[in-house]
Amino acid sequence: MLTEIVAHRGYPKKAPENTLASFKKALAFSIDILEIDVHLTKDQQLVIIHDEAVDRTSNGHGFVKDKTLEELLKLDFGSWFSPKYNDEKIMCLSELLVLLKKINFSKKLLIEVKTDHFAYPGIEALLVKTIAQFDTHKYQIIYQSFNIATLLKIAKLDKSANLAALFFYPTWQILCLSKKHLITAIHPDNRWLINRIFWLKPSMIRPWKVNDPQKIRKILKCQLAGVITDEIELALDLRKEIQGG
Repeated sequence: MLTEIVAHRGYPKKAPENTLASFKKALAFSIDILEIDVHLTKDQQLVIIHDEAVDRTSNGHGFVKDKTLEELLKLDFGSWFSPKYNDEKIMCLSELLVLLKKINFSKKLLIEVKTDHFAYPGIEALLVKTIAQFDTHKYQIIYQSFNIATLLKIAKLDKSANLAALFFYPTWQILCLSKKHLITAIHPDNRWLINRIFWLKPSMIRPWKVNDPQKIRKILKCQLAGVITDEIELALDLRKEIQGG
């Protein structure tokens, strides 16, 4: 089994993270999984951004939860990265789903539900409802979160959902849920995992965020399920060298 290459926030080494430009850069390569982060706006719109606040990745200030989609669309999410991406806009989840349908995407979409700082009441139901409105049978949706309560809510809403637990350090709850198969994958911080790989079932593990060549090599040699990385080309080259694919 080849280790899956997971494009973390698109291709943030080549374009501003979690933007259309970043996703297009990532999709130009033979990645296995595209990873995104989702928050909820003041007017209940699902938008793709990593941080709770817009300060780091735009020319604006404040929390996503306190802004409407219209307000967010006025911000520049690209020029912080390079003048080349001046006026890059924030994306709605629905926009990305339209794009994936248009390009006949057939890999996996990994959606991180960002409820580890703000609860975003109703985000789980809105996510499941939004996904259901699109024809996604050609690719697999995986939901991941640091918030186990969010994953359990999604499981109740969609009994066939693929769920992955994100963590810095594992808890008994995560281990118990994985044994009961309510969680189908675990996505640990690579700094915790790298010397504990043999503690866990390799076919369930996709560590994040792994950019160091030696760590990527170790993960590939151990044949873990996947590696979440910003270094797409490097990871693909190393996989070809080590695993032959």
